[in-house]
Amino acid sequence: MNYWTTTLIKFSVIGTGIAIGFAREKKLNRTNYNFLIFLVVAAGGELLDWLLAYYYKHNFVYYHVFRPLFYTLITLALAEELGRMKRSFRLSIFFVWIAAYFNAKYLQPPDDSLNTVIISLTCLLHILQVLFYIARLFDQYNWNETIYRHSFWIAIGILLHSIISFLTLGLHNVLGGDGQKLVTNFLIVSEWLFYASFAVNMLVQKPAQAE
Repeated sequence: MNYWTTTLIKFSVIGTGIAIGFAREKKLNRTNYNFLIFLVVAAGGELLDWLLAYYYKHNFVYYHVFRPLFYTLITLALAEELGRMKRSFRLSIFFVWIAAYFNAKYLQPPDDSLNTVIISLTCLLHILQVLFYIARLFDQYNWNETIYRHSFWIAIGILLHSIISFLTLGLHNVLGGDGQKLVTNFLIVSEWLFYASFAVNMLVQKPAQAE
């Protein structure tokens, strides 16, 4: 599939998630509502990504800004349910933005470089966050509560996308043309699954319990 087809599929998946989220807004708990906000921001970001690619032929600036922003929104959404790790991951937001600034200024300027250092960093931090989050869910709730009243499916989507993004960055730099195309396809599919996890999670949610 070409770039425009894959982009259209991605926007369709995001739009479906937003529609489901607002249709079932009253059934969402605080964390899932925060993820709905993230999805709306992500839609705007993905549109900007497409426009930059179309008019300027590269979207490096987008990644330099939106990768730290997406990390911030996802971290704030998950932080409330990370227990003792809540403070540490909230502080990591400032670390990521500072690292993003120095990376853009001295290592990977946004006018000609993709910020692979920051993407790898945020992927690793997301993996840690999600593992802590899922562990706490299974420690505090039964299976039914976990999948119907929390953000389990979104967490799985974040985990898969972060792992695949981290691996593809490394493989992309050492593989030839056909290999690069293959890992890029894996990354595209992981994005679809990532955004689809929001739609699935909001679709199966039972009414939010009083907090």
